[in-house]
Amino acid sequence: MPSLARGFNRSAVLSALISHGETDRATLASVTGLSQATVSRVVDDLLQETLISERAAAVRQGPGRSASLVRLNERIALTAGVDLGGTNCRILVSDAAGRTLGTRYDTTPSDLSASELADWLAGNIYDLAVRSADGAELGAVAIGLPGAVAGDKERVVGSHNLPQIRGTEFIDSVSEAMGVPTVIDNDSNLALLGELQYGSASPADTTVLLVLGTGLSAAVSLDGRVLSGREGLLGEFGRLPLPGGALRVRDLLSGAGLVSHAAAAGHPVASSRELFATPDAHGPILESVNDALQFLIELVALAYEPQSILLTGGFADSFDDGMLMRVAARVESTVGVATRLAHSSLGGSAGLLGAMSLALTTLYLSLGMTGEDIAAIVTDRDGVVSAFESTAPLRDRLASWE
Repeated sequence: MPSLARGFNRSAVLSALISHGETDRATLASVTGLSQATVSRVVDDLLQETLISERAAAVRQGPGRSASLVRLNERIALTAGVDLGGTNCRILVSDAAGRTLGTRYDTTPSDLSASELADWLAGNIYDLAVRSADGAELGAVAIGLPGAVAGDKERVVGSHNLPQIRGTEFIDSVSEAMGVPTVIDNDSNLALLGELQYGSASPADTTVLLVLGTGLSAAVSLDGRVLSGREGLLGEFGRLPLPGGALRVRDLLSGAGLVSHAAAAGHPVASSRELFATPDAHGPILESVNDALQFLIELVALAYEPQSILLTGGFADSFDDGMLMRVAARVESTVGVATRLAHSSLGGSAGLLGAMSLALTTLYLSLGMTGEDIAAIVTDRDGVVSAFESTAPLRDRLASWE
C-alpha cells in the first residue's frame, strides 16, 4: 500500500527533524535509512504542508546545485500543558519543539461546577495561547488532574481536592471547549513523565516517584512507560494501614495527614514543617514518621524492585539526603532490594513539564507520526529545561509548590 508506506516515511523524517534540528537531505537519509530520493519526496510534501521550512546552506557542498537545510516549523502549532490542583492551576504553552513560550499561574476556583471549571480552564488556556501565539494556533492540550484517573483516561475515579471533576463531565466539557485533541492523566503520572523526559530518571530503569505533599500518591515506570491501573488506584500506598495500629501510611507521610495526627496526639502545629523544625519538642511523632517512611519504601521495593525511588512534594523536602541514604541501606538489608532513594531533580516543575511532554506526543500523533517514531525522538533536555526556566516568576513559585 503506497499511501501507508508514504505515511511511515513521513513519520520517520519528522521524527529525525525533531531530534536533530536543522539538517540536510543527505543526513536525513542516513539517519532514517531511507533513500535520498524518498527523503526528497517526503521533504517536498512537508514543505508543501508548511510543517517544515527550508533555507539555502551557507556553504556550497560540492558540484551541482547548492545544498539546502530543512527544519521543523516550530510554530506549526502550539501545545498547552496544564497542572490543575485543588488550590492552584499552572499552564504552560510551548512551540512544537517543546520550547516554553508563555506560562500562567492562577488560583483554582474550586467552588465551580464541573462544566464551569472546564470553561474557566479552557478560557485561561486560550488566553495564554493567544498571547504566546505570534500567529500560531493551538494544536494539543494535556491536563494533569489531582485524582485517580481510569486506565482509559476518559473518567476521573475520584478526587479529594476537586470532587466535582469525578466522572466524565469535566473531561468531556473541557475537551469540547478546547476544540483540539485534549488528553488527561493523573498529576503524579505526569510528574514521573516529566522526570523521564527532562529530569534524572532513566527510561531504561524501573522508577517509582512518590509525591509527598498535602496528600500522598505514587507513579511507576517500566522500560520508560508510565503504568496505569484499570481504576486509577495503582500506587495508592497511602491507603494502607501501618503495622500495629489504625493509622494509614498517608496519616504520617502527607502534610494534611500529619498535622491532623499531631493535633490528635497533643502536638497542635500549623504545618508539618513546624514539626520538623522543632524535633526536640516532637521526637516521638517524628520517629513514627521515619518508621512509616521505612515501611513505605520497603513496600515499594518489594512491589517493583526499582532501580530508583524518587521523592517530590513539599513534605518530601523534610527528609535530607543523609536520611534517604540510611533508609535505602536499611531497605537493602531488610528486604534485599538495592535501590537509589533520592529527591527528584525537577521538583515542583515535573508535573507541568510532564503535561507538556504528553501534549507534544498528542500533537505529533495528530500530525500522522507513529508511536514508535515519537518514542525514538531524541529530546533536547537542556534546551527545553532552559527555555522553561527562563520563565523566572513561574519557576520561583514552583520551587515552593506543594
